Amino acid sequence: MRVAAVFRNQIIGLVRFSYPSNGGFTKTVADPAALEAQLYDPDRLQRRFDLFEKLTLPSLLAQTDDGFQTVFLTGRNLPEPAMKRLRDVVAPLKGAKVVAMAAFKHYPAMQRAFAGLRNDSASHFTSFRLDDDDALDRGFVTRLRKITRALVTARGSDRPLAVGFNRGLFLEKKAEGNTLYEVTEKLPLGIGLGLCVPAGSDENIFRRNHRHLPQYYSTYTDADTPAFIRSVHADNDSQPNASGLIAHPSDDELRAMLKRHFPFTLEQLRGF
Repeated sequence: MRVAAVFRNQIIGLVRFSYPSNGGFTKTVADPAALEAQLYDPDRLQRRFDLFEKLTLPSLLAQTDDGFQTVFLTGRNLPEPAMKRLRDVVAPLKGAKVVAMAAFKHYPAMQRAFAGLRNDSASHFTSFRLDDDDALDRGFVTRLRKITRALVTARGSDRPLAVGFNRGLFLEKKAEGNTLYEVTEKLPLGIGLGLCVPAGSDENIFRRNHRHLPQYYSTYTDADTPAFIRSVHADNDSQPNASGLIAHPSDDELRAMLKRHFPFTLEQLRGF
């Protein structure tokens, strides 16, 4: 297939906020009622909101390109105070939409959530994923848009392609004070991982396990720009182990990196 004469790329991110999907977690119980009880435990929800409001949401609000949309997918049975809080805190974000859905199989649920925002006038659809406890650099959407355009043009076809961002910071939450170190992953990391597909395709970034993505799609990974902050804490569902190079920048180097790429100070990240 030839590349669309006019490249109109609709970019939509999806953040799962305690959505009780079947197959979406590795450490949770299989019984739906027990899963909801685990996810909606008041103490756990408070911890999730703490990370979401201090890390994830500010990084989306700080994007230099605000021409994207974000789905915040949660469960229909999320307690009402938490539902109201979620809707209220994302309201300032342009293109934000909270979707409350009944428990469903994981990938079909992701398809339904994205479908509600798809625009028929776009030539391409780029979906990206972000967890509710991680952050993106402020130039993420700008770079994603630029890279997908260049790759679609260079490949000369409308086959799906994936874009990953392998360099960033790990933020380990500790009682004695949080620590930060730099990581460049050797495999695609889920944070900010995107999939660009032609109009008419219903595939999205959740179609495949992020670590296996290059087995199924042509995949470009950017290891130049610090693109993410991954939080490491007791509630992590997946094992937050770095799979590549680890570096320990000085405080001055960290401050310079944060000032250039993220809407946070070193003191903020170490203190919350």
